[in-house]
Amino acid sequence: MIRSLIATLALSTLCIPQVQASTYTENDLLDTFKDMGGRVYIDSKMCDTYPQAYGIQQGATVHLCTQPHGNDTAEWKDTIRHEIWHVVQMCNEGPITKHAAAMIADAHEKGWTEGGYPPSVWHIEAEAHYVAATRSAEEIRVGLIKACS
Repeated sequence: MIRSLIATLALSTLCIPQVQASTYTENDLLDTFKDMGGRVYIDSKMCDTYPQAYGIQQGATVHLCTQPHGNDTAEWKDTIRHEIWHVVQMCNEGPITKHAAAMIADAHEKGWTEGGYPPSVWHIEAEAHYVAATRSAEEIRVGLIKACS
């Protein structure tokens, strides 16, 4: 409970309010990202190179891989929010919250495991996982615009 409060307060430094359900979708989030100059590739060669990857963010480019998702649209949407949050982190020159232990603990509570990630990126991956699990596409759009404009 307290860790979640700390994480929410840290994320609020970007003034990302939690809002009620919206008609703004993950596809709209990708469109906003592209309108800002980002590139999105579906099933690129990066997906072949990293067949277990759900998505990969490299600078202003996001690669989304459909095969690991199967027909799970909720997971697909989560991956979009996760990868776009990595773009927010890039624009911020690092994670938004500086409370690494709390963010990692909160992400664990949301089902994240650090498997496959070196310890040097646990905080970044945990934050992206936590944000994707707790924030809407519209809320992530607000962070994207504030951090990357």
